[in-house]
Amino acid sequence: MKVFVLEKIAKIIKTKKSIKKALRIDENLILMQFDEDKFYFDLTKGSGDIYINIDYPLIKKFKAPFDIVLEKKFTKAFVVDVKAKERILTITAKNQNNFKSETIKIRFEFTGRYTNAIILNENNEVIEALRHINENLSSRVVKPGIKLEELPTIEIKEKVFEIDDLERFTREAFDKKYQNRLNQKRESILNRVEKKIKEIQKKLSSLENKNKLLENAEKYKNFADVAMANLYEIKPFMKEFKTFDFEGKEIIIPVPKLKNIREIGNYYYKLAKKMKQKAKNIEIEKNYLQKQLEFLKNYKKLVENSKSIAELNIYKPEKREKKEDENIAKFMFEDYLILVGKNEKGNIKLLKHSNANDYWLHIKNYPGAHVIIKNNKLQIPGEVLKKAAKLAVAFSGKNEGEVDWTKRKFVKIKEGANVEYGKYSTIKVKI
Repeated sequence: MKVFVLEKIAKIIKTKKSIKKALRIDENLILMQFDEDKFYFDLTKGSGDIYINIDYPLIKKFKAPFDIVLEKKFTKAFVVDVKAKERILTITAKNQNNFKSETIKIRFEFTGRYTNAIILNENNEVIEALRHINENLSSRVVKPGIKLEELPTIEIKEKVFEIDDLERFTREAFDKKYQNRLNQKRESILNRVEKKIKEIQKKLSSLENKNKLLENAEKYKNFADVAMANLYEIKPFMKEFKTFDFEGKEIIIPVPKLKNIREIGNYYYKLAKKMKQKAKNIEIEKNYLQKQLEFLKNYKKLVENSKSIAELNIYKPEKREKKEDENIAKFMFEDYLILVGKNEKGNIKLLKHSNANDYWLHIKNYPGAHVIIKNNKLQIPGEVLKKAAKLAVAFSGKNEGEVDWTKRKFVKIKEGANVEYGKYSTIKVKI
């Protein structure tokens, strides 16, 4: 944050009369509307800035103590004073709560790794802060109830240049930073997804050959049949037994070390059964891994097509807890939990364990993922439905499509993940 730009912004805010709203709209972004102008305070460590009248959606409703204090004390407050010193902007305001007037300050510190927003009372005691700083991190403590120490004065050397349109200047700075962050975030998520894709591809390539296992199963069964027919000729000291099978072909049967040589038939029957079961399990494992791979490839395409950080925050793979079901993907949007079946097992589980008033979505007339929006309210916002519909299309491997949606209570399970449903509406979406 350039000091001379901060000073120009301070002069503009000082001309304003009231604060219409004050809230955090993203992890490191605070919106304060002064009269009709919206100022966005970017408190990203090492990259702080202020933008004027940009277009930025509310990502989610933040409910930390800082957010509660910020909104309560500054919304509908009056601007008293605005000061810029070095890379610190202090806004003093007065509010009227319960017939009592209160003077409060918010201090935006654009100081590298300690970039922060600190709410103070008129005695400069900390009420709340975006980031609390303890004694083990810095000699300057930032915690509620403690008087804030001033930062030491530093000499700042920077190149000063003319700015014809400050609002346009800040918007252009925002666009540049936003695009860089978007690209970095997208790349970070794609790297994680690509890593998982390679892990699954490696597992698939390392699976034993099903046909080879079945061949071995047949071979061991033949060993068992022939051994049982010639049991009287097989001696415990033999390493192998040569004879002819039932088709007259020569056969060599390895003789295992057994306590009782008469168990040779059972030994090879068990091996044959084991090979058959292994072949069956490999087919199950293969199908499961292929479904996981298909899901991740659709996930990758969804991330690649994302055009905002808000979208990427929704699609960001969360750290998986041990108890979480690996057949179901979870997404959060506007405080709504959206669940997506990764495979048939996940789809069945979603159908069985969802509640009557949850919302169910599925791409129309095409096999794909079942999607559930967890719901305990009377109505789902349209944007949430659109987002869930987009997931239903994406995880069905399509780029666009029509998605049917209805309450879960109107969906009847027929067999497996096959359903019948009524009282539904349809929404068209494009990835």
